[in-house]
Amino acid sequence: MNKELACEIVKDLLPLYVDEMVSDVSKKSIENHLEHCKDCTQMYQNMALDLEKDEQPKEAGEVKRFLKKTKQMYFLYGLGGLSFTAILVCTIVDLAINKGLTWSLIAGTAIIFANAFMYAFLICKKNKGYITMSVISVGTFILLSTIQISRYYFMDVGTVWIFRYGFPIMLLWLGITWVPVLCRCALKWNIWDCIAVFMIMVLIGNYVTKLMTGDYALNDLWSMHNFIGNGLGEVIGAVLFGIIGRVKKWRK
Repeated sequence: MNKELACEIVKDLLPLYVDEMVSDVSKKSIENHLEHCKDCTQMYQNMALDLEKDEQPKEAGEVKRFLKKTKQMYFLYGLGGLSFTAILVCTIVDLAINKGLTWSLIAGTAIIFANAFMYAFLICKKNKGYITMSVISVGTFILLSTIQISRYYFMDVGTVWIFRYGFPIMLLWLGITWVPVLCRCALKWNIWDCIAVFMIMVLIGNYVTKLMTGDYALNDLWSMHNFIGNGLGEVIGAVLFGIIGRVKKWRK
């Protein structure tokens, strides 16, 4: 015949009982005691309620993560299906009208580029900035090359401009875009300071691009009229975002 456990012993064993870490004999004795002891029963119910509250957010978080991942996968599958259909339609129309692949190469490359960007942005969790910018860099190079090949060799339009203007300007603006990403990911700057740096880089990029394309001469760099039209907005933006960045940093 089992001896009746004292309340003090039951209360000491309740945490283990709630976690199901007691033996079968102890479990039976505790349950027999709880059948007629209101104080211990109330204590047990409170412990069980607290345990349920602690576990519920974890389970809810897992459900939310599963639903979010499922939505992302359905979105990517749907985007992939629509993109494949669009590329197929463009190719068929191009072959039917032009008897070959011309503008459909550009459209198809642009669609694949957009899909790669969306996939990297949504799926990548670690080093998202580096991976996304790498996709943009490679995709821009491929897209620019496709435009040159399609227009000059397949469509017989324009000249070979890619080596004189295309690649140099592309490398310039990719470098400008990489700078704030590196500041954010490597140096851990706040987003406002990164935007301020980007605005300054855009100002420099605008002037360098115009020099490369022949729209500017060196003397035009010191023209106040050209500065107001092409650089004043970037300077104001850089100052404003820099001030916001300083305020955010001081508040921390």
